[in-house]
Amino acid sequence: MSIPPRIGFIGLGIMGRAMAMNLVKAGFQVSVYNRTRRRTMEFADIGCEVAATPRALAKMADTVITMVSDPAAMEDVIEGPEGVASAFAGGNTLMNMSTLSPDYTAALAKKCFLAGVNFLDCPVSGSRAAAESGQLVILAGGEKAALDRLSPVLKALGRAVIYAGPPPAGTALKLCMNLIVAQLTTGLAEAAALAQAQGIAPELIFETLSANPALDCGYFSAKKDKILRKDFPPDFPLRHMLKDARFMLAAAAKKKLALPVTAAVASLLEKSYNSGYGEKDLSVVLSNLTEPLELKR
Repeated sequence: MSIPPRIGFIGLGIMGRAMAMNLVKAGFQVSVYNRTRRRTMEFADIGCEVAATPRALAKMADTVITMVSDPAAMEDVIEGPEGVASAFAGGNTLMNMSTLSPDYTAALAKKCFLAGVNFLDCPVSGSRAAAESGQLVILAGGEKAALDRLSPVLKALGRAVIYAGPPPAGTALKLCMNLIVAQLTTGLAEAAALAQAQGIAPELIFETLSANPALDCGYFSAKKDKILRKDFPPDFPLRHMLKDARFMLAAAAKKKLALPVTAAVASLLEKSYNSGYGEKDLSVVLSNLTEPLELKR
């Protein structure tokens, strides 16, 4: 029987907290690090070691999992004298589950290769509820053998693993999936705004969707209360989707591909971000669509 990995988990935000907790519940030895230390308290209370620095965490673990907000946050925990990279040792594994850019992910994979560290490019599809229930879909890039060794870890986090190829294939697939999520969300918000403008109840949209098997979508159901109540607690903060939309457009431009609908979605996300809605759920774009109507009443 193989020895279970000692896991170091970095990033205890909306998604990371739930994922790290699921690893604890699955019986893994988990140590944690978070830049905002108060988020580590509940893990300390259940017996997890809390590292003072990313380097200290990497010393405690043979597998480090990162779930942070963006490349700048990743750079903070990887680089420098107290970063994870300073404690890299041959044979260890770094599994990134954050959504970064393909270029950054490719550079990180190369850095790990030169250090003799296994790198797994494993962003996830799914938001808060899927993370909490261990039902994420993991979009995996990396060596198959390394992924197979960590299969029990992945199974504790998700319902399925989709193998995409060598890094940054997992990240590339994640951008494709988030493109769909962004457009589904803005499409739903625009439909609700159009209903309101025409004097019909937005509730009728959801009634119609649920009655049509071709359009009855779990994602729409998950956004129903937010759209109807115009209350947007974050399952997926808007600022993260704006970051991802910018990655999508940059990746497309690099290949001379136009994404006109995604460009329009990014513009709406940016408008919402500039309205102060960055920490709210991305369905908050509805507010920017309906506010002019409400001001006229």
